[in-house]
Amino acid sequence: MPFVIRQIAPPGKSARADEASAVALTQAVLAGQKVEGDYLAWYDVEAYGGRGADRWTADVSKAIRFPTFEAAMELWRTQSKRRPYRPDGKPNRPLTAYSITVEKVP
Repeated sequence: MPFVIRQIAPPGKSARADEASAVALTQAVLAGQKVEGDYLAWYDVEAYGGRGADRWTADVSKAIRFPTFEAAMELWRTQSKRRPYRPDGKPNRPLTAYSITVEKVP
């Protein structure tokens, strides 16, 4: 079965990692609130000078498919070659700006 990348976020918040923190996601789950979002449809880590560009979709049939969970996580953690480090010295991995989950697709 293939896998897809899906954004997750607490209600009323974006999937940006600064809003969809582990604490906020845990609180949403414990309250029984849905936290699922759109699926990754397209991604280019080197776009915009290594800042990355992505497109998301609500339609799982348009999502990028990965053969394994590990392959999906590898893309999520991909580091830009054009701009390998952020100004704070940490690796530049643009997709990690989002809180995500990897799901199996039947």
